[in-house]
Amino acid sequence: MIVSTPGDGIPERLLASSPAELERYLLTPAVEAWPLEHWVQLRVLAVGRMQSPALTRETRLRWGRLALSAVSGMARSQTPQQTMADSARVRASMILEFGVSDSDAARDLPALCSEILRNVGVSLEAAERLAEDWRTAPRERMLWLRRIKNMLTPLLPLHALLKEGDPVFQETRAWMKLIPHLP
Repeated sequence: MIVSTPGDGIPERLLASSPAELERYLLTPAVEAWPLEHWVQLRVLAVGRMQSPALTRETRLRWGRLALSAVSGMARSQTPQQTMADSARVRASMILEFGVSDSDAARDLPALCSEILRNVGVSLEAAERLAEDWRTAPRERMLWLRRIKNMLTPLLPLHALLKEGDPVFQETRAWMKLIPHLP
């Protein structure tokens, strides 16, 4: 059994384990006490292994899902927009690497776009107005606009996949035009 206490990092044995062992471990009560640093460490590890060409496609997909589990674990220490941005980065990487899939929630591009748009929390027109003077805006508004940018930016490499007729993709493309105007 792997035992970890807050502040001492993820156990080395766990870091060297297989995705299956990590998946089992994440179902145990031990992870409920994990501090943010453990979740960040797991996300970094999982994203790195997801990108490793030495591993099989299926193993890399499992690591991608583990990265998303880590993002979920980080959620209690972040704003919903920060969590959405972290999730969008991992999911966009998975879509780029492994393709769009409507049977894999992690690689469902319309769902990802819809989730991002739901988390923006304001109309495009309002965001455009607020972005006009972001340099002189209060710090909180700057941070909020930056979080919008952080949620949208992972979609840039997926722009060609945003098909013309889909209303969610049309709205997403409109939002992506705002990215250069955000802090």
